[in-house]
Amino acid sequence: MTEQDSPLVVLEELSDGVWRATMNSPRDRNALSGAMRQAIMDAAGKARTGGAKVLIVRGDGRAFSSGYKLDPGVMRPETVAEDRIRLVEVGDFHRAFREQPLITIAQVEGYCLAGGTDFMLAHDVSVAAADASLGVPNVRGVGITLLLPVWSWLLGPHRSKLLALTGDTMTGAEAAEWGFVSAASPASEIEKRVVALAERMARMPAELLAITKNALNVAWDSAGFGDTVVRACELDALAHASRPVVEWWDKVEKSGVRSAIADRDAPFADGRILDLLS
Repeated sequence: MTEQDSPLVVLEELSDGVWRATMNSPRDRNALSGAMRQAIMDAAGKARTGGAKVLIVRGDGRAFSSGYKLDPGVMRPETVAEDRIRLVEVGDFHRAFREQPLITIAQVEGYCLAGGTDFMLAHDVSVAAADASLGVPNVRGVGITLLLPVWSWLLGPHRSKLLALTGDTMTGAEAAEWGFVSAASPASEIEKRVVALAERMARMPAELLAITKNALNVAWDSAGFGDTVVRACELDALAHASRPVVEWWDKVEKSGVRSAIADRDAPFADGRILDLLS
């Protein structure tokens, strides 16, 4: 079976109440295409029907997720209004994933970039490999991400701007220290530790897990989480219509995604801002 023929998400039951979904598109670093998003929701639904209480989500290969699929045919709508509609649909995916009764754990290894950070933040708990790389380099030429405003809640306004206004990354260890992820683990230990965490959570009654999750989500909901995501969709649509982003997509169509990304990131090749300031 070729990668194209294999399922986009591999679902497996690990133990009583604990299931795992592996995003299975390593060639594009588990990009969140429309098909991938649907496969994720289908897997979560199947796990729930099968008796899962806790769902672990990870990525195959070198990334948890590199973000949204960089497809000009999808990401260059005719009008800003059409783009906003598309982005709200993507935001609805993250909100639906966040609000399901399953407890979800993101097992973040390798790259977690751009829209991949959105998906990670939609989980209830996230454990990152200490050497993982998290950030939004897309702000350098592609647009923002839909849960970027949430960064201010987690990192504070200054640290979130430090990273978002440069497009630089943080390691999993730094992300845990700053509260962007729940915890960090040595890469060699992360699978064992995440499964142990999931099994501990699964000792709780399913009904109480769902109610407790909902109670904790209420704080963000009351603070305007849903409206914040919709507003970010509108701002991202405006960003996509700006001259720098239009010109970047012109480069993609002329020379390909890899070349356009290389040109975008070349001015930042002198290192991460966190290293330069240390």
